[in-house]
Amino acid sequence: MSRSNTSPNASKTRSHQSDSMTPLYEQIYRIVRRIPAGRVLSYGDVAALCSSSVSARTVGWAMARAPEGVPWHRVVNRKGRLSIGKRSVILQELQKNLLQAEGVRFIAPDQVDMDRHRWNPTEAGSGSR
Repeated sequence: MSRSNTSPNASKTRSHQSDSMTPLYEQIYRIVRRIPAGRVLSYGDVAALCSSSVSARTVGWAMARAPEGVPWHRVVNRKGRLSIGKRSVILQELQKNLLQAEGVRFIAPDQVDMDRHRWNPTEAGSGSR
Protein backbone atom coordinates (compact mmCIF):
# COMPACT_ATOMS: atom_id res chain seq x y z
CA MET A 1 0.00 0.00 0.00
CA SER A 2 1.52 3.30 -1.06
CA ARG A 3 1.37 6.16 1.45
CA SER A 4 2.51 9.74 1.24
CA ASN A 5 5.34 10.91 3.44
CA THR A 6 2.97 13.30 5.22
CA SER A 7 1.35 10.56 7.30
CA PRO A 8 2.64 9.88 10.82
CA ASN A 9 1.45 6.36 10.17
CA ALA A 10 3.50 5.49 7.09
CA SER A 11 4.73 2.20 8.52
CA LYS A 12 1.38 0.97 9.87
CA THR A 13 -0.37 -1.95 8.21
CA ARG A 14 -3.87 -1.83 6.79
CA SER A 15 -5.27 -3.71 9.84
CA HIS A 16 -4.00 -0.98 12.20
CA GLN A 17 -5.58 1.69 10.04
CA SER A 18 -9.07 0.24 10.50
CA ASP A 19 -8.94 1.69 14.04
CA SER A 20 -8.85 5.16 12.49
CA MET A 21 -12.28 4.78 10.90
CA THR A 22 -14.47 4.79 14.01
CA PRO A 23 -17.28 7.40 13.97
CA LEU A 24 -15.52 9.44 16.66
CA TYR A 25 -12.21 9.45 14.79
CA GLU A 26 -14.03 10.33 11.57
CA GLN A 27 -15.54 13.37 13.32
CA ILE A 28 -12.06 14.39 14.52
CA TYR A 29 -10.63 13.95 11.01
CA ARG A 30 -13.43 16.08 9.49
CA ILE A 31 -12.53 18.90 11.86
CA VAL A 32 -8.78 18.59 11.21
CA ARG A 33 -9.33 18.57 7.43
CA ARG A 34 -10.94 22.03 7.80
CA ILE A 35 -7.82 23.61 9.34
CA PRO A 36 -6.39 25.85 6.60
CA ALA A 37 -2.76 25.65 5.54
CA GLY A 38 -0.68 27.98 7.71
CA ARG A 39 -2.96 27.52 10.71
CA VAL A 40 -2.96 25.13 13.67
CA LEU A 41 -5.23 23.95 16.45
CA SER A 42 -4.34 22.32 19.72
CA TYR A 43 -5.51 18.83 20.58
CA GLY A 44 -7.86 20.46 23.10
CA ASP A 45 -9.20 22.90 20.50
CA VAL A 46 -10.11 19.98 18.23
CA ALA A 47 -11.72 18.13 21.15
CA ALA A 48 -13.82 21.21 22.00
CA LEU A 49 -15.14 21.33 18.41
CA CYS A 50 -16.39 17.73 18.59
CA SER A 51 -20.10 17.19 19.17
CA SER A 52 -19.51 14.63 21.91
CA SER A 53 -17.33 14.76 24.99
CA VAL A 54 -13.82 14.08 23.71
CA SER A 55 -10.49 14.53 25.49
CA ALA A 56 -7.39 16.11 24.02
CA ARG A 57 -5.69 12.75 24.55
CA THR A 58 -8.30 11.05 22.34
CA VAL A 59 -7.54 13.59 19.60
CA GLY A 60 -3.86 12.75 20.01
CA TRP A 61 -4.58 9.06 19.55
CA ALA A 62 -6.62 9.85 16.44
CA MET A 63 -3.77 11.93 15.00
CA ALA A 64 -1.34 9.07 15.63
CA ARG A 65 -3.60 6.89 13.46
CA ALA A 66 -4.56 9.55 10.90
CA PRO A 67 -5.13 8.17 7.42
CA GLU A 68 -3.64 9.76 4.34
CA GLY A 69 -5.29 13.09 3.52
CA VAL A 70 -5.68 14.24 7.13
CA PRO A 71 -3.31 17.17 7.86
CA TRP A 72 -2.22 15.75 11.23
CA HIS A 73 0.73 18.14 11.29
CA ARG A 74 -1.63 21.09 11.93
CA VAL A 75 -2.50 19.80 15.42
CA VAL A 76 -0.09 20.69 18.23
CA ASN A 77 -0.25 20.78 22.01
CA ARG A 78 -1.86 23.68 23.90
CA LYS A 79 1.43 25.53 24.18
CA GLY A 80 2.13 25.13 20.47
CA ARG A 81 4.74 22.45 21.02
CA LEU A 82 5.26 19.55 18.63
CA SER A 83 4.60 16.82 21.14
CA ILE A 84 5.04 14.09 18.53
CA GLY A 85 8.75 14.51 19.32
CA LYS A 86 8.19 12.38 22.41
CA ARG A 87 7.34 9.54 20.04
CA SER A 88 9.78 10.24 17.22
CA VAL A 89 12.31 12.97 16.55
CA ILE A 90 12.04 12.15 12.84
CA LEU A 91 8.26 12.73 12.86
CA GLN A 92 8.78 15.94 14.84
CA GLU A 93 11.16 17.20 12.16
CA LEU A 94 8.65 16.19 9.45
CA GLN A 95 5.86 18.04 11.27
CA LYS A 96 8.02 21.15 11.64
CA ASN A 97 9.05 21.06 7.97
CA LEU A 98 5.43 20.67 6.82
CA LEU A 99 4.29 23.58 9.00
CA GLN A 100 7.18 25.82 7.93
CA ALA A 101 6.38 25.06 4.27
CA GLU A 102 2.89 26.46 4.98
CA GLY A 103 4.38 29.63 6.46
CA VAL A 104 3.97 28.77 10.14
CA ARG A 105 6.47 30.60 12.36
CA PHE A 106 8.18 29.04 15.34
CA ILE A 107 9.08 30.88 18.55
CA ALA A 108 11.28 27.99 19.72
CA PRO A 109 12.73 25.00 17.83
CA ASP A 110 9.65 22.89 18.65
CA GLN A 111 7.03 25.57 19.41
CA VAL A 112 4.58 27.22 17.02
CA ASP A 113 3.59 30.86 17.51
CA MET A 114 0.01 30.08 18.62
CA ASP A 115 -0.97 33.76 18.89
CA ARG A 116 -0.25 34.18 15.21
CA HIS A 117 -1.28 30.80 13.77
CA ARG A 118 -4.15 29.41 15.91
CA TRP A 119 -7.16 28.95 13.65
CA ASN A 120 -10.49 30.38 14.76
CA PRO A 121 -13.12 28.39 12.83
CA THR A 122 -15.85 30.90 13.73
CA GLU A 123 -14.14 33.86 12.02
CA ALA A 124 -15.32 34.63 8.50
CA GLY A 125 -12.45 34.08 6.07
CA SER A 126 -10.31 32.57 8.82
CA GLY A 127 -7.64 31.21 6.46
CA SER A 128 -3.91 31.90 6.63
CA ARG A 129 -2.65 35.30 7.61
